[in-house]
Amino acid sequence: MSEVLRFEAFSSTVEPEFWSGLAHHKLHSARLDTARAQVRGEFGSGRRHTVRSNNPNESSTQSAAVPARLRVSQAAWDAVGDGKPELPHQPGTVSVGGYLHNTNTIEEFKKFDKAELLRTAGAEILDAIRSGRATQTPAQLWPFLLLSFADLKKYHFYHWFAFPAVTADPPDTVADAPVPISSFVARQSDLELLLDAVAGADAGAQGAFVARYRPDAPDQPWQVGTLGEWGAVYGNGSADDGSVALLGFVDPSSHLTRPGWPLRNLLTWLRHCHPRVEQVKVLCFRDAALGKAPGQQFESIVVSVNVTAAARLTSSCQVSGWERNEKQKLVPRIVNLSSTMDPVRLAESALDLNLQLMRWRLAPSIDLAKIAGTRALLIGAGTLGAYTARALLAWGVRTLTFVDSGRVSFSNPARQPLYDFSDSLDGGKPKAAAAASSMRKIFPNVSAQGVQMSIPMPGHSVSASEIDSTREAVGRLDSLVASHDVVFLLTDSRESRWLPTLLGTLHRKIVICVALGFDSFVAMRHGIYAHNDDAGLAADSDAARLGCYFCNDVVAPTDSLSDRTLDQQCTVTRPGLAPIASGTAVELLTTVLQHPQGGLAPAPAPEGGDDDASVFGTPEHQIRGYLVGFRQHAIVGQASKLCTACSPCVVNAYRQHGFDFLLRAFNNTLVAEDAPHCAAHGVEAPANYSYLETLTGLAALHRQTDSMLEDIEWSGSDDEFEAV
Repeated sequence: MSEVLRFEAFSSTVEPEFWSGLAHHKLHSARLDTARAQVRGEFGSGRRHTVRSNNPNESSTQSAAVPARLRVSQAAWDAVGDGKPELPHQPGTVSVGGYLHNTNTIEEFKKFDKAELLRTAGAEILDAIRSGRATQTPAQLWPFLLLSFADLKKYHFYHWFAFPAVTADPPDTVADAPVPISSFVARQSDLELLLDAVAGADAGAQGAFVARYRPDAPDQPWQVGTLGEWGAVYGNGSADDGSVALLGFVDPSSHLTRPGWPLRNLLTWLRHCHPRVEQVKVLCFRDAALGKAPGQQFESIVVSVNVTAAARLTSSCQVSGWERNEKQKLVPRIVNLSSTMDPVRLAESALDLNLQLMRWRLAPSIDLAKIAGTRALLIGAGTLGAYTARALLAWGVRTLTFVDSGRVSFSNPARQPLYDFSDSLDGGKPKAAAAASSMRKIFPNVSAQGVQMSIPMPGHSVSASEIDSTREAVGRLDSLVASHDVVFLLTDSRESRWLPTLLGTLHRKIVICVALGFDSFVAMRHGIYAHNDDAGLAADSDAARLGCYFCNDVVAPTDSLSDRTLDQQCTVTRPGLAPIASGTAVELLTTVLQHPQGGLAPAPAPEGGDDDASVFGTPEHQIRGYLVGFRQHAIVGQASKLCTACSPCVVNAYRQHGFDFLLRAFNNTLVAEDAPHCAAHGVEAPANYSYLETLTGLAALHRQTDSMLEDIEWSGSDDEFEAV
């Protein structure tokens, strides 16, 4: 009785980069979709390895078999299909396609119908054979399956490979004992000519071929062709000239007598496409990667196989192929990459994971890259600045710059989460630098910078000795605003927000302002001019523009810091209010960024209704919140043409006069020589009002109001007054 033909099974080799690709595929492409995805792998010709004896007294060596490897690398994700070209391959390797079935849960992974998966793959292999696709592209005989579950929180990858093979029942048998190729050929030179013949027909890259060996033709003993050239090369097998026909394949096995796993489906192809072949000599080609250096050892073998006829097979299609572990048990495997990966990269992946999960179900259309690429300037690194920075980082914002003039005090760490006790020692570290350092400790890949500087403010006079330093501070702040995408106003005083508001208006930046009361807050975005060129702004520019923080004021900002009691010097507010206000401000920013019009987005319509133009709807203009009653209101306020910070006359004055204009605003009083300057803007210069109030027309409004009050006559009793 003939011996049953046995095969050397595949063993998977997966490079770590493949698992990184799987994580990216899961987060950014598949999400919750469990439909199979195309991947690619490769196998090469099997070669035995030379090893030295373990006995130190012996210098002998011996050859040892190595497993038949199917290798999967990062290149696996460059799947061929939809018109994509074939991937380049290394000499002696065969590129094969595979199907990834990635599950959403570990339970789904465990319960997956693995038998049905193999049956489906077997049916597709048979269909490729019957349709002729496998004849044209032999790699379709050897698809592999990968069932997986990626635990992206722990970076554990559960997986199980299968190499589907259609089983012959009854099995194919060995007709003659396998012989080395060196014993099969008549001359040693025929071996090198075999390498040339296989390479010339591109048979090594295809993985399977037909060949005819003519021992009596020393100059050209080999004829090699593709499977499609069966008739021209193989014919009916026998020949009167003494030549021998062979069916060849690139064999990943290095076993002395067992051919590799690809032969199983190649014999299935043979029995269906050439059913009259009952016995075939198989060239198990293991020397595809050899060069022509003298003295090389050829390891290919020739096996004679009795082929089971297709008519004798059982009616059911039996398919096997799930990979066994080192103990030959049918169990899945797990790869733990958390210990081998760079901790910084793990932190970045974990941060991206939480954000990408939003796109799976809740917000599929959110543009996370736009948020991550936003450059944020935080003016103020106190309580609001600390909570705002943490919320921005949670959204994936990678570029943050803090501006603050203060130092960390003992009262700060309890309320401001970017500082600890050590930051307040020895007089305290500069807040801006300490905040940036803390952000880098929290997330090393963040680009966080700290700038220690005081913001020049209206009402805070600049002496002659301070002019140069003030001019430098203005220039530095102007550069910072211009180089960022969004400016957060998070300072304690009203007047410290004036210059950043003006610069944000000038550079058409998104400006988000947050202010706290004892138990209330406001978070608002400033309106942006649709057009703001060097020619200047007309008085009626953008009449529908949203207002800024100063648009509702009837007085110019002035010194609010001098002559203050202790409770007025500190920010006295309920401790839970700052994180609420900061979080609201950051969510307002992300809503603006996701809107098609960005910073030019209008406020929601008064009648309400859903806005389908943006994933988060239309951004509000102002959100005012109150802890008393836990209430919150959205308010819309239009820009004022009398605003001391964003009105056209203020922006134009800064453009025209630069620092000289700012210096007048900082010193906040009018003197005689100011009259011509104000007259140039069509306003009168009375001494009772500040420069900004006079320039914008607020002074004229005050005088008009006072005049109207003087014309009112009051009558009635002490309990009731009536204007007549």
